[in-house]
Amino acid sequence: MMENIIQQIKKANPDLQECEIEGLLYILKNNENLTNNKLITLTGIPKETLRRFKQSIRLLLVDDKSENIRVSKYGKELLENEDLKPHTWSLAERFDFYLDKDIEKVKRIKDRFNLEPKRRYDQFIATVETTYLKCRVLIEKGVVKGKSIVFIGDDDLNSLSLASINKDYKNIVVLDIDKDIVDFINFYASENKLKNVTAFLYDARDSLDKKFIDNFDVVVFDPPYTKVGVSLFLQRAFDLLGPVRNFESKYVFMYYGCSFKSPEKKLKVQEIINRYGFTIEDRIEKFARYSGADSIGNASSLYVLKVNSFTKSLGMSFENIYTFEGEKVPEEKFPFVDHLVFKIFDVKKEIILSKRKLVNILESICKIHKLKVVDRKLTEFKGGGMTVSFILANSNLTAHTWPEYGSIHIDLVSCSPIFNKSELYLTLKKYFETDKIDVFFVE
Repeated sequence: MMENIIQQIKKANPDLQECEIEGLLYILKNNENLTNNKLITLTGIPKETLRRFKQSIRLLLVDDKSENIRVSKYGKELLENEDLKPHTWSLAERFDFYLDKDIEKVKRIKDRFNLEPKRRYDQFIATVETTYLKCRVLIEKGVVKGKSIVFIGDDDLNSLSLASINKDYKNIVVLDIDKDIVDFINFYASENKLKNVTAFLYDARDSLDKKFIDNFDVVVFDPPYTKVGVSLFLQRAFDLLGPVRNFESKYVFMYYGCSFKSPEKKLKVQEIINRYGFTIEDRIEKFARYSGADSIGNASSLYVLKVNSFTKSLGMSFENIYTFEGEKVPEEKFPFVDHLVFKIFDVKKEIILSKRKLVNILESICKIHKLKVVDRKLTEFKGGGMTVSFILANSNLTAHTWPEYGSIHIDLVSCSPIFNKSELYLTLKKYFETDKIDVFFVE
């Protein structure tokens, strides 16, 4: 019976998995005095998703529109004898740290400084358990002993918590835009004789003092909840860490949250990480839990990024990085662009060395995919290489040949959707008579 009920609820909640629905019902069955915010924090589901879920089970609730969540008499009778299974909302729940007495040290620190979050800095306060887990994951990852650790922003008081439960670090530095946080960290560290813990007033939009550059092993931050905020904080992380030498291990621990209904934001974050060349060594969904961030489920994911020999600075700098700055933040306001790159290998000599054949093939490709050519230019180079440029009605296509490698590189940019884009690979395969083609979707 319950299986049928879950399937019916699923129809009204297509963005929830059946195991998540069962997990929600399990929580309702086994918890009293629930509120919307508490359930969001427990599960990490966004506020709008919870609203729709409650509406779909309104017969099981006293009032589906209330902030308080109470199961009705009918709901209790229905759920009472059902063997509902709990859902693992995050892999962080599998961390067996909650019984550790050190969590009490974290609680005392957070109770001592009752921070009122400043939304102008995109501050959301982490739960005690999350602040503790943020410390434990650094310890378990082996990046504390003998390491120089810097926090870009620390409204969670991670620095003090880590220093209180593990003394093996070399030094801990906090760079924060909030003077209240800086003052409290320095005061508490001095009062409790926490060695080598220092906080400095710093706005990430400003250049770093030279004494901080290339001087740390680990960077930890929750960036502003904007694309440019993520990019700027990653830039500062690289500045603080510097390039790796020999077999050095340098890490970034980034916490970033977005609703699972906005996968494009998650993909954009991955794209930004890739641009800098960081390796994503670990990623844990809904690792951190907060209060006040119900639009993203009061949760953020942990990205463990490792610096490698290809990690680089992009020289990024932005003026407006916080969500409250609204239209000032240069988010996704750019016009539509399709940008694809093709690397084609094992092309026959009779194609790659013939100007006529190459141009004819490119024209055929444009015709098939309705790319209107308005101008053409061909440039020849010593050694037989050529560059063919087509000016299109909606942008351009450029092809360059390497006869010595039997390879062609094609760069296609269109400011309107490309007709039958998914078939481009097959078109290239047919006309260049090779299936050795790498395709990159830049945008």
